Amino acid sequence: MVDWHRFIPANFEYDFQNDKLAAHRVTFEEAVECFFSDYEVRRNKSFRDRYQLIGRTVGGRQLKIIFQLKPGNVVRIITGWDA
Repeated sequence: MVDWHRFIPANFEYDFQNDKLAAHRVTFEEAVECFFSDYEVRRNKSFRDRYQLIGRTVGGRQLKIIFQLKPGNVVRIITGWDA
């Protein structure tokens, strides 16, 4: 189990060819910013290997980010939208 209070991402991955963030008017940079704010993480109900993060961008926008946690604390961002 991940200790989300002490979690520090090592790197981020994203499929820019299949840009699901853009469909929700969220940038990759905004999604990454949410991992460095006060955030809450929940398991994704539909996919056991995915999580939901509710966090804020530097500009104060509250987002829900769907992501996978890969070995070595690598975060694979899948999509996100306004929370």
